[in-house]
Amino acid sequence: MNEKNQPDWLKEKLKEMPWDPPSEWAKYRCLSCDHADWIEDIIVDAFPPTEPGGYPALICPECGGTCLGDTSVPEIRSFTKPN
Repeated sequence: MNEKNQPDWLKEKLKEMPWDPPSEWAKYRCLSCDHADWIEDIIVDAFPPTEPGGYPALICPECGGTCLGDTSVPEIRSFTKPN
C-alpha cells in the first residue's frame, strides 16, 4: 500500500511511531582496568556470542584489555545511550 492509498488514521499513527525500535544496550566492563560502558546491540550482534551470558568479548578502548558483558546489569532498551 503506497502512502496515497493509506487511510488517514494510519497516516497519523505512522507519524507518531518511530521508524526504528529502541536499541538494546548492554553494560560491558574491562577485566584489566575496570572501564565500563554501554554498548549498543548493533555492535554486540555483529560478533559471535563467545563468552558466558551470550555476549562477545570486545577490546577495551582505554587499555586494550578484554571487555565482557556485565550480566549482573540488565540490558536497557533506549533510543539513546544510557548514562
